[in-house]
Amino acid sequence: MATASETQPQADVPTKELGFSISQGVNWSNYIAYRPIYPTSFFERIYNYHVKKPGTGWSVAHDIGAGCGVVSSTLATRFDNVIVSDPNDGYAALARKLLVEEASLPESKFRFLQETAEKSSIESGTVDLITACECIHWTTPDIAIKEFGRELKLGGTLAITYYTRPLIEASERAVKAWLALWVAFSEISKGGLYDKAYYIGNNGLDALGFPEEEWENVKRVYINAHGTLEAYAVNDRVGGSMVKDGEERIWVEDDEDWCHMHGIDWFKAYLATWMPSTPVSALQDEWDELEVALEGKEVKTRTPLAMVFATKKA
Repeated sequence: MATASETQPQADVPTKELGFSISQGVNWSNYIAYRPIYPTSFFERIYNYHVKKPGTGWSVAHDIGAGCGVVSSTLATRFDNVIVSDPNDGYAALARKLLVEEASLPESKFRFLQETAEKSSIESGTVDLITACECIHWTTPDIAIKEFGRELKLGGTLAITYYTRPLIEASERAVKAWLALWVAFSEISKGGLYDKAYYIGNNGLDALGFPEEEWENVKRVYINAHGTLEAYAVNDRVGGSMVKDGEERIWVEDDEDWCHMHGIDWFKAYLATWMPSTPVSALQDEWDELEVALEGKEVKTRTPLAMVFATKKA
């Protein structure tokens, strides 16, 4: 997930919590510092989809795969109650610490749960909006999406989002070096969980399917992809398309909210937030080539983002 632009929780002390396995972890201070910020326009797109439906409710939102509660903090400004859930050890407790103790948001607004996207303790038909930001690729999507439908009220909104590594606007040599770095990183992140994640993310979430008997008004938004799903592909592990006829597809180009200026130190710190955590020395040749190609300059980054919306069918 990215960092939220409103009521953003701060992690002043480096915090490492258990991640996707007992041997891996996420340093949330670095994650918050170097991942993209979720801008106001990100939440506006979610709310605009949600509000257009008759009888829209603003009572309960469920932030799934919430990590340390970045998206939850902003949802709390619009919804009466926010469920904050994550399957990983320590994440729900960390989210409570950041949201309640450090950001001083009222604890009465939140419910913190450690559980998976595929099997939730949430009562059926009680949730107005579900967000699954930067996490669906770590799930079994068909099972998770069915579970999301169980939780949602009739007419409720599901918003699934995913951003991939940024593209850079620089010299031909620098662009090739940046892409080569990710190819090399992909050779490290192979097998099982990683392959499944790439199959889902590498085609801009087109690998996600929404059964017509359960969902309607599916809307797919591709941001900063320049008209091609190749913008999302880190490697050649790409899943098949589950897009159906009649689903709305919108391409949004040159969204400056997802563009920034960065140099070599930021690129190194950013890649370190990806799983598996990989030291610079493991990709030293690739980093050296990129550093030479950048010539000590900052370059513009453009992050491709995919957002998929769907409504629980009445």
